[in-house]
Amino acid sequence: MKLAIFGATGGTGAELVKQAIERGHSVTAFVRNPAKLANKGEGLTIVTGDIYNLTDVERSIQGQDTVICTLGARDLKKTMIRTVGTVNIINTMKKNKVRRLIVVSAMGVGESWNSLSMVNKLFFAILLKSTREDHEAQEATVKESGLDWTIIRPSGLVNAPRTGVYSVGENIRAKTSQIPRADVADLILNDLEERALVHKAITITN
Repeated sequence: MKLAIFGATGGTGAELVKQAIERGHSVTAFVRNPAKLANKGEGLTIVTGDIYNLTDVERSIQGQDTVICTLGARDLKKTMIRTVGTVNIINTMKKNKVRRLIVVSAMGVGESWNSLSMVNKLFFAILLKSTREDHEAQEATVKESGLDWTIIRPSGLVNAPRTGVYSVGENIRAKTSQIPRADVADLILNDLEERALVHKAITITN
């Protein structure tokens, strides 16, 4: 399958690139700085660009079967990169007749807010207020896109080996506040063939 991955140098994006290539997919990684992409080799095409530039975005999406968006910011400054970037991705997908979109969001966004503990609600509301606003706007855009979308909401991303053992469901409570990025990638790649999560926003936790 031909996959375009946005946010390919982030923790989850890089794990997706790695596992997708291992599974034999053809991967186009959209990056700002290709030097940060550790996994390089056969089956990988690197597109260097700016998510705000529609021409750059289109170079990644043309001819793809699926687009996976793991856009994010590395600090707590106010940003709408997830929302604006996702709007650009969606518009370009429609232009190029690419329908399958998978977006990595976060547990606590949208309907999953009530599945958070009081402590995590306070953490989101105080320390991650702008991040949550960006995620909320991003998810609304995805749900209104008319595409074959899936939203993945991890309970708390950590760098740890893939376990292949995790719970998935709509608005389920987290067993722990951590889920390996490698397991998130595993779930996404499994669903490329199963398509059981189309038009669903689901939580993944372990």
